[in-house]
Amino acid sequence: MLFLRAVLVVGLTAGLGSGVLTACTADAAPSPSLNWQPCAEKTEFDCGTVTVPVDWSVPDGEKIDVAVVRDRADEPSKKVGTLVSLPGGPGSSGVDEIIKGGKFSAELRGRFDIVSLDPRGVKRSHPVRCDAGLATYRPNLVPELGGRIDEVQSYARDLAASCRQYTGALMDHLDAVSVARDVEAVRVALGVDQISTYSRSYGTMPAQAYAELFPKHLRAMLLDSVDDHSLDGRAFLASEARAGKDTFGEFAAWCARDPQCVLHGAEVDRIFGEVYAKAARGELRDLTDATEQMGPFDLNAQIVQRLFRPEWSQLATDLEAWADQPAGSPLAPATPQRQGKPAPMPEIIVCSDWRFDIAGQDQWTQLWREQNDNSAPLRAHFAWGAGSLCSGWPIAPPNPAHRPQIVDGPPVLVINSLHDPATPYEWALSVATNTPRATLLTYEGWGHGVYDRSPCTTNAADQYLINLTIPQTRCPAA
Repeated sequence: MLFLRAVLVVGLTAGLGSGVLTACTADAAPSPSLNWQPCAEKTEFDCGTVTVPVDWSVPDGEKIDVAVVRDRADEPSKKVGTLVSLPGGPGSSGVDEIIKGGKFSAELRGRFDIVSLDPRGVKRSHPVRCDAGLATYRPNLVPELGGRIDEVQSYARDLAASCRQYTGALMDHLDAVSVARDVEAVRVALGVDQISTYSRSYGTMPAQAYAELFPKHLRAMLLDSVDDHSLDGRAFLASEARAGKDTFGEFAAWCARDPQCVLHGAEVDRIFGEVYAKAARGELRDLTDATEQMGPFDLNAQIVQRLFRPEWSQLATDLEAWADQPAGSPLAPATPQRQGKPAPMPEIIVCSDWRFDIAGQDQWTQLWREQNDNSAPLRAHFAWGAGSLCSGWPIAPPNPAHRPQIVDGPPVLVINSLHDPATPYEWALSVATNTPRATLLTYEGWGHGVYDRSPCTTNAADQYLINLTIPQTRCPAA
């Protein structure tokens, strides 16, 4: 999961349910085409669109255009094939990633046509839009600070109604299975029999769905920082919370041993606790805009974001600044206000792939206590917000959680860091165990996203994608 804009960095990455795909193999119904043109932003890349059904079960129904980009192989005579790169998020633009230079090595760019897309609901591909006022509102997600699950769920229903108003029928068809079918339409339009896929974070959701639906059209599948779509709600939230505890603990241990940390010699957990208490009282301010109040989830989100790369030195500097910040006057609680105009909100796509049932305040409070225990000293992971909000989402997820069901798929490579704040290492272990012909490569370091972590991880991934060989299963921390 590349994670979520500020309003839902408070928490959209979870929810839960159970179920399975209705088929393990399928064929794309339409025969789409691509009319490549030089991209307006950078003419050395090719841009085009593929027309797909909003609802793949009604192929002759309403259509949308999915934006596609291609970086042609630099060494055509040595070309292996087509590599489809699936972006994370949810809400990240694959077109932007390629146009801005991508993440891939010169060797990989020489051997593949690299193709990516803006998934349905994202940027150039009929973006999800919701009421601007509701999109920027932050509900109270902390039971011990007066948060009420009925209010969170009521807000979620109002938000969904506004999204449907501005986005239309696509709101019912934003799930990873629909994206996988879009990818198959792209393959057909490209006129190739097989594709290889690279996916990172939330992009591993449609990648796994593609392997379930179209295994014979898949040459290779590399899952980088993988989502485990087999978990129920409680297990999902608990594992995310443990990932927060683990990665923050790694940061604190670095601070204790490295004199370059500005908090070296201090009790990092205690300092965080003081800063969190200030946020809980409504007295904390954003470091870049003193007029912006930071609540507990804003604080947690910024801290976890620093753990993505990781940026330990900057995180220490931030904590010191927050600790020294004069307490601001608490602001009056905000209320959701419609503005009558739309704003992009693709991160809400997460509720299309997960289900999280919360029956009432008592259950929500119990789950909160478990979050506190599992994530100490952080108290919660930002995934908590997703579970809370998605529990009130009125659109049933078309792609409920289930174990991978891949028949006759290719060898699969899963790569994950040992200390990942967003897609925990335990998820990678589970996916590798439950996916036929899968091998796990462990990066023995920190951060979210592994392909470009070190020469070791890049080389191992490249050798798999080019030669279908896996030279090693562990890479040391860089």
